[in-house]
Amino acid sequence: MEIKELRHKLILDFGKFIEDDSKLEVLEGVFDAINQEEINSIIPNEHYNRVSEEREKYLSEKSLGSSWEEVEKRLNTKYGF
Repeated sequence: MEIKELRHKLILDFGKFIEDDSKLEVLEGVFDAINQEEINSIIPNEHYNRVSEEREKYLSEKSLGSSWEEVEKRLNTKYGF
């Protein structure tokens, strides 16, 4: 569908929606969602960057990992568990 046709269809549909009180609230919610500005995260971008870097290492198998048995053995040796 071309932009011009889409615009015309939306204008017609919008006219129908604003006549129906029950759909006005839904429309308001849609417009609120469209107009809502992105909320800044309390998590710093550096954290996301670090997670991304570590994920790339993991996916490329450059990251060394340990099996649960190896971790358990180290804990037993170090702490006597």
